[in-house]
Amino acid sequence: METPPPSRPPADVRSQLVGPLLAYLRATGHDPTPLVERFGLPANAGELPEVTLPLATLHAFLDAAEALSGDAFLGLHVAQRVPRGNYGLVEYIARASPTVRDTFRALARYMALLEPTWHASFQDAPDGSGTFIYSIPGEPLAYGRHASEYGLALFVHVGRQLTAHAWNPRDVAFAHPAPADVRPLVEHFGVTPAFGEGRNALTLDAATLALRIVDADPVLLSVLERAAGVPSPPPPAEPPAPPFVREVRDAVRSSLSDGAPQMGDVAKRLHVSSRTLQRRLTEAGTSFQDEVDAVRRELAFEYLRDAQLGVSQVAFLLGYSELSTFDRAFKRWTGMTPRVWRERTEAD
Repeated sequence: METPPPSRPPADVRSQLVGPLLAYLRATGHDPTPLVERFGLPANAGELPEVTLPLATLHAFLDAAEALSGDAFLGLHVAQRVPRGNYGLVEYIARASPTVRDTFRALARYMALLEPTWHASFQDAPDGSGTFIYSIPGEPLAYGRHASEYGLALFVHVGRQLTAHAWNPRDVAFAHPAPADVRPLVEHFGVTPAFGEGRNALTLDAATLALRIVDADPVLLSVLERAAGVPSPPPPAEPPAPPFVREVRDAVRSSLSDGAPQMGDVAKRLHVSSRTLQRRLTEAGTSFQDEVDAVRRELAFEYLRDAQLGVSQVAFLLGYSELSTFDRAFKRWTGMTPRVWRERTEAD
């Protein structure tokens, strides 16, 4: 994996909560137009799948929405009525997974497609239980109280729908301090949450994690995961590369789902030593880094032609930990940034 930069609060974040929250305000008799104007949101923010704004602005916006609505549990109540499909590809991968455990593993893997600043993981315990955790490095309160309560409440609410079973998590932890009244949260989760943890986390017991997803679809899941991770490669360029080089490229493509390809990992996939891998590539007139670049470049053009994928998502799918790293690589390949290349391609 590429070495991540020092933790720092993000300047801007992408939020999928704004639209459902504005819809909730309208449904409960509150006109959100003054809020939209006050915080400089797009006029059609309620119709957008996500809104990008500074993290501090999101915190203030949610606090102002609470004041407007008089609802101290705004995030919780929005989560209980968010429409199906609000989270696109990531949501449908979760819905097509076979069990609750698989669903949370998928969320941990793909949440960065929704917002690259999230650090999500799923940790299995020896007793069969598991904990899903997500946070923003350098930002102890993450997205803030209402967004955090929204997120964990949504995972549990949708998880109950997916299994047709009224399960409760074993433990719930929030990044933010405890509100004055926690009863609505206790009623929703069936357990008293912990607060001030610096992260948001759900721990589920083994029996809950083993519950089957009612509409699980392994065929659809395979298609969705290919779309989110490593699609089938296009035909090889002419002249065709030597067989061993093609094997290396295939292994690199497969390893992109785990981040930046590492020579040792690719060598293990091919059942050779790193020294042998390097020697055989040298004999073919290439190098490991050259082949990584070739695969990333090929897939970058394919992904950027897909209007449904944002540039940040493309960077993630190519195994880059930072959008800026992808920008530099793409400019080295083409002399322009990915956004400029996409705009010119669309214009043609």
